[in-house]
Amino acid sequence: MDRNEFHLFLKKYAENRCTPEEVELVDHWYELIGDDTELSSMKEDEWQATEERLWVKIQADTRQPVRRMKPLYRWAIAAALAGVIIGAGLFFASRESDQGYVNAGNGHYKEAINSTTADYTIKLEDGTVITLYPGASMKYPLHFNTAKREVYLKGKAFFDVGKDANRPFYVYSKKLVTHVLGTSFTIAPAVNSNEVEVSVRSGQVEVYEDKSLKHNANTGVILMPNQRVIYRQSESSFETTLVESPQPVIQHNDTLPLPSLIFNDESLRIVMESLENYYGVEIVVEDEHLYNCPFTGGLTQADLYAKLDVICQSVGATYEIKGTRILLRGKGCI
Repeated sequence: MDRNEFHLFLKKYAENRCTPEEVELVDHWYELIGDDTELSSMKEDEWQATEERLWVKIQADTRQPVRRMKPLYRWAIAAALAGVIIGAGLFFASRESDQGYVNAGNGHYKEAINSTTADYTIKLEDGTVITLYPGASMKYPLHFNTAKREVYLKGKAFFDVGKDANRPFYVYSKKLVTHVLGTSFTIAPAVNSNEVEVSVRSGQVEVYEDKSLKHNANTGVILMPNQRVIYRQSESSFETTLVESPQPVIQHNDTLPLPSLIFNDESLRIVMESLENYYGVEIVVEDEHLYNCPFTGGLTQADLYAKLDVICQSVGATYEIKGTRILLRGKGCI
């Protein structure tokens, strides 16, 4: 832990934001300088002087033989100190990630903050509808320019973007850029890490690292409906897979109802093709003989995976999610 991190940690203590373990650690440090003044009653100028004395004493104390401290207490102090260092690292990473949001629009953007416990919906001038989840906030212009539409997000939100082929839509979240022409998707940054998840409900999106923050950023993915990506900022990696609950991609109305998923002695090939079209998800088999198996039944379950459970039980197969595809395994039928 360097001096700057130490300063931020003591500031956190002074603002009464430390955990009990961190409070115990600061109290232990304070005992090293033998000051009788109550920490909680100190003023700002007293904190500055105390910080200097603490830092000098801690630097000297860390050079003393460790055996002088009881093993159990030494372990507790080490664990607490590790937590401080990790916490400080997350603080700096978070601050760096949020810098784009802080500077967004140079003061000319409007900011929406959802400080409630319910979802909050915003409708932009282009017809885009955005649902901010509790704790989320977004910066956006009152009027988009003629070339592109840009918004900045902090927290989790669902986007239903208005179609405009001449003005692509960009969402900046931490160091990630989500680029769309017209679609619906969710962006969900993890609370305690630098991971960001983007999942697509309909349409198509491109997700990549913000090139303005990383000059050699050239990685990214294209997501289709019912696909998601988990971006890990520390590794600059993208992991693509299926969403937890795939939804039908076939839209229906009064004149075009959803296709029936009731089968009577149909080959598994026909059943799989119907599910692929229904959910927009690729399903492959490990053994072509599986396609020879007949299936009879109605797949009325709402969830795709529940449907697959019924099919696999009927034909003696299993399934596994492999990236953005589903793999069926089984001996099949002759």
